[in-house]
Amino acid sequence: MGMLALAACAAARAGADLPTVAARVREARKRLRIWFCLDTLEYLRRGGRIGKAQAWLGGTLKIKPILSLEYEIVPVERVRTAGRAFERMVAYAQELHDAGSDGWVVQHIQAEDQAQRLIDRCREIFDSEPLFTSEVGPVIGTYTGPGLIGVGALPRSLLS
Repeated sequence: MGMLALAACAAARAGADLPTVAARVREARKRLRIWFCLDTLEYLRRGGRIGKAQAWLGGTLKIKPILSLEYEIVPVERVRTAGRAFERMVAYAQELHDAGSDGWVVQHIQAEDQAQRLIDRCREIFDSEPLFTSEVGPVIGTYTGPGLIGVGALPRSLLS
């Protein structure tokens, strides 16, 4: 939502009328890509998103799901171990950059150290500072639990 608000503000600052601002936000929404990984499956189990056996097996195998936020939350892939999940997030940041998205953000839930590591790696990829870094709010945190880290990006041209 923050990146869409930035796109709306940029269009309004440039003097765009309301339909043009709305069109800019729709375009930003189409181009925005966000991935995030969860540290634990426990909160998905508690929220009824997965069963007890699936949560237990995932925890035993150290499965870290990677999800995408499009029009809904969509599973992208599952990796084993937090280290592999982190490296996959870095690789995704590189994919975003290579696809022309140069305005980027990092978000987390009670994972400041991992978020800072991701920011450091993304600075090398994007050769710029993040548009913002934020901690995701409690509504989403209820379903994902602590330890979430995410990276998102869109072209800066939609933010100017």
